[in-house]
Amino acid sequence: MNVSFRDAQVDDKGFILEAHKEINQVSGLGESHFSENIDRDLFQNKICKVIIAEVNRECVGFLLYSYLYFADSGRGIYLSQAYVKDEYRKQGLLRQMLEELETREKDCNFIMDFVGRENKIMMHALGKLGFVSSDMITYYRKRQK
Repeated sequence: MNVSFRDAQVDDKGFILEAHKEINQVSGLGESHFSENIDRDLFQNKICKVIIAEVNRECVGFLLYSYLYFADSGRGIYLSQAYVKDEYRKQGLLRQMLEELETREKDCNFIMDFVGRENKIMMHALGKLGFVSSDMITYYRKRQK
């Protein structure tokens, strides 16, 4: 499979939002404001980034991420979402996308991800790729206005 990678463009918004919906369903997550914020956050203010994976000019996957900093570890990447179309799963595409991310973001020391308890597919995939689960973090979320 010949995969190419590129930064997301505005034309990719539909693909990203449909995949986002699927990810939220699989993860057991509820309401999301991503569709309201994507233009501002991704394409205008660029507070997050998306790497698109393509096969024969078709979008088949993406990684949505931003930066964070831990005092003990330095600069890192928060992997907000990772998605691969069903027909391209179990072919190493997630691994290739993460390798592309690491190549692009050499100054980052780690990648972390929060995975919904119900998203067994992602837990399994990340485990196979060497990610280690941590029970030391409790995630608190302030309500959005």
